Amino acid sequence: MNKIYFAFGIALLLVVAIAGGCRGPEGPAGPPGETTLLNLEGFAEGINCGDCHNPDQDSVYFVWAKKYQWDRSKHAYGGDYERNTASCAGCHTTEGFVEAMQGKTVVNHVDASPPGCFACHAPHARGDFSLRKQTPVTIMSNIVGVSDATFDYGKGNLCVQCHKTRSMSPRPDPTKSSVADTISITNNRWYAHYGVQGQMLMGEGGFKFSDYTYTGNSFHTNSNIIKQEGCISCHMADATAGSGIAGGHTMNIRYEFHDAPQSLLGGCNQSGCHANINTINYNGVQTTVHAYLDTLKTMMTDTAIVNKFNVGAKKAWLSINAEGAVTINASSGSPLKIRPASRSGALYNFLFVEHDLSEGIHNSKYAIELLKSSVAELRKP
Repeated sequence: MNKIYFAFGIALLLVVAIAGGCRGPEGPAGPPGETTLLNLEGFAEGINCGDCHNPDQDSVYFVWAKKYQWDRSKHAYGGDYERNTASCAGCHTTEGFVEAMQGKTVVNHVDASPPGCFACHAPHARGDFSLRKQTPVTIMSNIVGVSDATFDYGKGNLCVQCHKTRSMSPRPDPTKSSVADTISITNNRWYAHYGVQGQMLMGEGGFKFSDYTYTGNSFHTNSNIIKQEGCISCHMADATAGSGIAGGHTMNIRYEFHDAPQSLLGGCNQSGCHANINTINYNGVQTTVHAYLDTLKTMMTDTAIVNKFNVGAKKAWLSINAEGAVTINASSGSPLKIRPASRSGALYNFLFVEHDLSEGIHNSKYAIELLKSSVAELRKP
């Protein structure tokens, strides 16, 4: 019996020793609110992880669903987050964008991530999914004599922090229409950027020829709904049940559903917008824009046409590779020189409308008139 009590006592001591031995002496308390978890901006008091990260509990934000929607977005797979140097990271990476929105200097980010949840939101620091910024955005003009524009479309202002122009040189000038005026383009990236959607929507940023009459913008430019909601009113509309591959945080308008092309029309068919449309190619606007883009592209690859305006080297203005990608035939060693300089506006407009990517939907009247005037300009003697 004594052996049994002895063995039991030894076992009990081992349990106590193990239980107590795993914890050392308690250290000093840290400052109030401090956390050891790593996050860009810390945590608001009272945050409960399960409210957002547990699908059983999250009946407000649906974070898990929106994460998978984002996985199908161009932000996730096509945001070029390898453009992570200080000059580009402010839009192409989450880390750089957060710095820019906080007013900090954007630095190189070798270990960068594509624009994701924490680019647009700061949920851990704020305790909600409010947008980082909704103040109006100044968009620089790349046309000589045209002032910078102010983009003010509510929630869309966050999008246009990036979907706007970058600088370019030399800038095209509508007044340089004399045969003595020459523009020398030395860079095959002579365009306003790929993110020109903000300017296109508001009807700014295109090159206007002085002898052409432009008549304004389409309904989208001044729609009360779009003025308040901006880009999200169309790109983030709820998709119908059975389709989680458009709208929401995919931001996709056109998508493949069971190998059949579909378009998200929920943002179109709402009160105050269209009554009942069944195609994104409304009134054939995309067909029209495609036709004008094809015409311009053909003209600018036809040396019989553009050589009339070339100075020095006789060459096409554009090259097209096997995949259909378009490149300007210009470099520092072989510049593209155009006379009169204002004719270069046709090249500028072609790339402006093409890079908008909406094929006229954002601002159909404006896009079509930019292209029509450019075609007319290249048809002049």
